[in-house]
Amino acid sequence: MTVVPAPDVRRHGSTSSDHSDHTLCSAGPAALCADRMDAQAPPPPPRAAKLGGSDDTGAALAQAIAAAAPPRAERRPSLMQRFLGSSATAPALSKHVSPPPSSARSSTTSNVSHHRRGAGSDASATFEQKYGTCSRECIGRGATAVVRVAYKQHRDGPQMYAIKRFRKQRANETEREYIKKLTSEYCISSSVHHKNVVSTLDLIQDSQKNWCQVMEYCPGGDLYTVIRDGDMGPAENECCFKQMCQGIANLHSLGVCHRDIKAENMLLDAHNTLKITDFGVADVFRVAWEERIHKSRGLCGSEPYIAPEMFSAKSYDGRKVDVWSAAIVYYTMVYNGIPWRAAKEDDPNYARFLDAVRAGREYEGFRRFDPQTRRLIHRMLAPDPHDRPTIDEVLADDTMCRFVVCDDAGRVPGAPSHSHYTEEYRERLNSRRMRSAAAAAAAAAAPHHNHLHHHHHHRRP
Repeated sequence: MTVVPAPDVRRHGSTSSDHSDHTLCSAGPAALCADRMDAQAPPPPPRAAKLGGSDDTGAALAQAIAAAAPPRAERRPSLMQRFLGSSATAPALSKHVSPPPSSARSSTTSNVSHHRRGAGSDASATFEQKYGTCSRECIGRGATAVVRVAYKQHRDGPQMYAIKRFRKQRANETEREYIKKLTSEYCISSSVHHKNVVSTLDLIQDSQKNWCQVMEYCPGGDLYTVIRDGDMGPAENECCFKQMCQGIANLHSLGVCHRDIKAENMLLDAHNTLKITDFGVADVFRVAWEERIHKSRGLCGSEPYIAPEMFSAKSYDGRKVDVWSAAIVYYTMVYNGIPWRAAKEDDPNYARFLDAVRAGREYEGFRRFDPQTRRLIHRMLAPDPHDRPTIDEVLADDTMCRFVVCDDAGRVPGAPSHSHYTEEYRERLNSRRMRSAAAAAAAAAAPHHNHLHHHHHHRRP
């Protein structure tokens, strides 16, 4: 069974940072909070206006959103404004914004720590002055943006950044709609600071006036490639699964659901830390001082990872959607393939899963998991979201408690063979494979040799 890219339902939506886009969203990239920001979207960024100092970027973004709205008496602040902590008016967006340094931000990558020390903190600095030159090679492409790597030589050494360059404004969209699409993703991603979430450093225009989102660069590539090449063992699977759940838990604690959890949106940095990326369809379901959960709307994500309620319900709990998707990602790690094409009753594999659940028996397609892990996966994939655990309950499960996360050097106590798939490891692996191929060719030329049998993986019927 081989892992395959998640099929599209619609070819528009957000862009993953390290792969071709497989994301859909029935309302487009602006679906992030479109139903809660409809009248508060910001106007086009004036050339000379300044958003504010680097210490109040999040609040100023919310203020800019409010200031852009048409005059309205007693206007209630949107959920996005409340998430960012302000509903007052302020100048519109400038040509450059940057999130404030934060002690809560945790990252082991040198480019993030360099940025936090104040590299290029001058708001008047150009893109090239701050982040150097972008390579021509595209490491990610989607309907709304392309991602390239920028290289900058600083005093304390070279730094690399992932640059997500957004497309130009389309003829059939207003400037306000265009800017809303840009700021939606940035507002959320720059507010999240966790070691298992890719750090968003800046939103800035380059010399061609293209809007660019600057992020930390993760040289280890995406988890989809790792799974596809089949170079992870049980210890690596458990480590990555737990790190992913820790990142999701942090998002949920901030009132954010991702809604596009999949292997392609999990990256590995130079120190083997898994990081969640691509907040193009993320949603705010609660702000800090509220208890009420705001339901999410719209079909988004990649079909094999989408929870069943997203296909059938007008609104749903985005947290439970992320839990479902996380279980599917772990399945793909263990089985090197997807369990079903879509969680719909007309899918034969999903129909068999539903039959097992309704009959109260374990699904035979999960037999590769040990009994304890199998029970957890069954809970996370409960067809009724009310029966599904929260991500905190997943992390508190006995199964997750025995899963060990590696240290910053990629080591796990008691598991000396534990190693992650980084670019350095990939080069070593390719060299080893080339040597093996040469040895096999030499053996084939010998008069008496043993034939090597290749074992092919097939996707489940």
